[in-house]
Amino acid sequence: LRGSTLVRIAIVGLGTMGLYYARLLREKLGVEVEAVCDIDPKKLEEFNALRRFRDFRKMLEEGGFDGVIVATPPLYHREPTVEALKRGFYVMVEKPLASNLEDALEIYRAAYGKNRLMISFSLRYHHLYQKVKRILEDRLGGVVQQWHVSLGLLPSNPWIGRKRVSGGMLAEHGVHVIYYQVWYAGDVEEVYAHTRRVTTGIDIEDLALMVMKHRGGAVSMYLQSWIGGHRWRKWGVEAEKGRITVEGYLEGEYSVSTSRGDLVEKGVFNEPPEHMYVEQLRHFIECIENGWRPLTNEEDGIVVQQIVEAAYRSSESGKPVKLPLPELS
Repeated sequence: LRGSTLVRIAIVGLGTMGLYYARLLREKLGVEVEAVCDIDPKKLEEFNALRRFRDFRKMLEEGGFDGVIVATPPLYHREPTVEALKRGFYVMVEKPLASNLEDALEIYRAAYGKNRLMISFSLRYHHLYQKVKRILEDRLGGVVQQWHVSLGLLPSNPWIGRKRVSGGMLAEHGVHVIYYQVWYAGDVEEVYAHTRRVTTGIDIEDLALMVMKHRGGAVSMYLQSWIGGHRWRKWGVEAEKGRITVEGYLEGEYSVSTSRGDLVEKGVFNEPPEHMYVEQLRHFIECIENGWRPLTNEEDGIVVQQIVEAAYRSSESGKPVKLPLPELS
């Protein structure tokens, strides 16, 4: 994709991500937003678009665009996504697929076979995560174990702390890590998790530990916390022929060593995180232009949603949960 494009985009939801996507489309990809929709009239007044709507159904009925970006909180993904798919539009929906498994399954069924749904699992488009994937495939072999520790703060968006709206910490934020761990190590057959709520005034977990057993034998561990006073991230992959560790999340130092402990590569990845969103949007536009199936699609969305649901069920029961869940078997 070079220069301007004739592809026209509509956006549902003018919160942080909706506005961010609109700016990147215009400034980085030369794509203008044809129409926008939000229930807040003040947000609509501040947005310079040809057409502005408060009802997504009316916007979809009028059409005049090729793709729809759904950037609402997770509870509100299902209706605009399903309706847009029924009308034949390409759709990019923010992660997770939905705030609950029931809605996610409805979106999945509406998308199945159409090859027009894209999920915003942004790490798939991040150059560092792509680099690690290539190193594993070209030099280090299959994944044996992977781990990710994420210490952060409760986001300021008030809706994230509401279980019904966000789905929870693992559902709304943890899915990025869950996605790449499945991408690296393959299908998951069992999930064990423990979650806890420490902060008052919310009804979601703010501390979680989960372990995934992959069908190929690999094990993945993920620890996420929003209860500390500062941010800190580190992650790594143990493979058949060596190890990769990363000091950071979207940027930072990385090291690659052999199974004997020989350091073979070390560097600093400091590309601005904006690039992954640009690459993600670029892929969405190219899928529309070429009739491609998006790289991160409904299959990935329902796989990750099932893992999140299994984690919550495991935490409630205190026992590992086998996959697939009964709803998907």
